[in-house]
Amino acid sequence: MPEAGKPPLAARYWAGWILVGLIWTTHLLLPRALRRRLGRGIGTLAWHFNRTPRRVALVNLSRCLPELDEAAREALLREHFRLMGQGVWDYPLPWFGSRVRLAREIAIDGLEHLNAARAQGRSVILMVAHTAALDIAPPRLAMEVTMAGPYNPFGNVLADWLIGHGRSRFGNTPISRESGLRGLLRALRGGGVLYYLADEDYGRERSEFVSFFGQTKATLPIIGRLAGASGAVALPTMTVYDETAGRYRVIIDPPLADFPTGDPAQDARRMNEALEHQIRRYPAHYLWTLKLFRTRPEGEESWY
Repeated sequence: MPEAGKPPLAARYWAGWILVGLIWTTHLLLPRALRRRLGRGIGTLAWHFNRTPRRVALVNLSRCLPELDEAAREALLREHFRLMGQGVWDYPLPWFGSRVRLAREIAIDGLEHLNAARAQGRSVILMVAHTAALDIAPPRLAMEVTMAGPYNPFGNVLADWLIGHGRSRFGNTPISRESGLRGLLRALRGGGVLYYLADEDYGRERSEFVSFFGQTKATLPIIGRLAGASGAVALPTMTVYDETAGRYRVIIDPPLADFPTGDPAQDARRMNEALEHQIRRYPAHYLWTLKLFRTRPEGEESWY
């Protein structure tokens, strides 16, 4: 989450700003149901034109959810793309929405787990899964508690500013990836809260190869190390769209029990189990387009 400096206003960004302005205007003027249909329509178009992400996702689904037949996997993925389109259309909400609007359109389930840990003086790691609505959560959570989180810059300057602005609203603190483990531990001092994406592949040298949906995955064991060094509680966290309620939900599950164990592989596996539990409840919301299994054990060919 980079600190939000001055927005990029050079002429080459005007087209992007016009698009953002049009989307935000729909949030101000159109009923939520109509906005939702617009976003889902964009996702339907994305399904047809984004062949590489679609192919990657189908590989992941065939490996992770083999109990589904080909038609069921395709139906799940089509719904995922619709949710992605809806999420992108709704991004002006975390970028510019007022506290009142954020509270109305984004609920938090399980906030009591976060509050209980903080009442005990414990630091907290929100162990976050990638979902279509990932960037909806940070400003809403920041209305309840100030957080910190690592951030990878985007290649697009305007997108980088918008996402950074959204993630750093209401006092959230950015942490450069280059600050490493020390920077993360500093954020956890004195009962701090860390918002950390837990399912990324950082390569063979930094990972433990453990099971994820029954498949071997290169998994970064850093959450176990951070929890061990800081005494932090690890809370699995996921953001989804609740169609019945017509709003987003940030779901915070109870803390991981008997964690950390001190064994990096065991801790990485416990983390993956918690993520699996959440993803199986909301499979269409998970970001299957990531190359989740990019790094393979020595001698094994790429799946992609």
